[in-house]
Amino acid sequence: MFRTCTHKDVAASLEAISAAFVILEVRQHKFGSMVLVSANSMFEEISAKPIAECVGLSLVEFLPRYIEKQMRACIGLCLTKRSSQDTEVIVEREGTSRWWRFLVSPIVPVEDENERVIVTMTEITEKKLLESTLDIARQRYEAVVQTASDGIVTIDENQTIKLMNDAARDIFGITNEREGVGDLLSRFIPNRFHNSHAQYINGFSHSAVNVRPMQPRSSVYGIRTDGSEVPIEVTISKIRVGNGTEMTAVIRDISERTKLIEQLQRAATRDPLTGIYNRRHGTAILNAEIHRAQRFNHPLAIALLDLDHFKVINDTYGHGFGDLVLNSFISTVSHTLRDIDTLCRWGGEEFLVVLPQTGLDDAVRWAERAREAVASEAITGLVENTVRISSSFGIAEMASAELTTLEDFVKRADDALYRAKENGRNQVCAAPTKTVLA
Repeated sequence: MFRTCTHKDVAASLEAISAAFVILEVRQHKFGSMVLVSANSMFEEISAKPIAECVGLSLVEFLPRYIEKQMRACIGLCLTKRSSQDTEVIVEREGTSRWWRFLVSPIVPVEDENERVIVTMTEITEKKLLESTLDIARQRYEAVVQTASDGIVTIDENQTIKLMNDAARDIFGITNEREGVGDLLSRFIPNRFHNSHAQYINGFSHSAVNVRPMQPRSSVYGIRTDGSEVPIEVTISKIRVGNGTEMTAVIRDISERTKLIEQLQRAATRDPLTGIYNRRHGTAILNAEIHRAQRFNHPLAIALLDLDHFKVINDTYGHGFGDLVLNSFISTVSHTLRDIDTLCRWGGEEFLVVLPQTGLDDAVRWAERAREAVASEAITGLVENTVRISSSFGIAEMASAELTTLEDFVKRADDALYRAKENGRNQVCAAPTKTVLA
């Protein structure tokens, strides 16, 4: 019907079509002149003229040049390839821009008939505005993601990485900006955490919670491309994408914070010169051992140790050598202790040793071994002569059923140490065991 029809033949039928509909005929070689055969009234949204005035005119006579040029190019491609073609055209009317999609389909001619095409035009302004809005949102999202100082990683339900920003690549030591996406998340998790992390991700994906910080629940570590581990803080969220779930993690490298916390903890619990526990932490450990011994009816012993004539060493050789002597003494005594024993600096050249599950006799035997080890140690360095030192030990035992205080316990060990020094130093003295009243 469309091969030979006139406007009068099809005008009424075209009005039933719910889109702008046009029949064009090529009247000149190489598609130079394209004449309007017929169209419905919806085409007036584009032509801006009544259809009756346009019938029989070429496109260039009633369409703006920019619209006619795009249509002619699309029609030419359609007739050359003998297949439907489409293009998108923006139409300016009275300061308003409207987008249209033109679908051009060829009408196969018979013998010497002029070639014709039909053009269906659908307004897509809302679609274009939505695409523009989405594109702006996407650009904003990408700008936020890529400029964020924290790492951002998105994974699917199979834990395949769908997105990784530059900050995340920096955290994991990736230098190639295309690397990471498409890899399994397990690549960046230490082997010992693979099973627990997979269970965590699976549980979170099926939970009712949409956002969860991971750091307060457990220590979290990532692994860099060079194999080194990095402590990280992670907040993970999830969204539904189609029929699946994607999870996005915001990752922060807390190496400096972790190092600072470790330094603060060390400063709070360790003696800065010798590296062993300080008096405050030693007191806390002794208190805990006293309560444990009383609860489980176990013996407990302590020892107060003192370096003999330490002031003379400092005055003779200087404080630098005195520090060397202290550390040598600590090293020697430490090698005589068990893993469950605790050595701390009690003050100056005085040290406390906590000996859990140890009776008085065993504590004295240990102290004799430690005293002999100290006395046999030859200290060199910073001075020309070899220096030998000695030490005194005061031992006290808490009977398993005894109700005692830390202060009383330490005082008995201190009294025993005082006697060892009064008796000539370089010896072990034990405090008498307190009688437990029935």
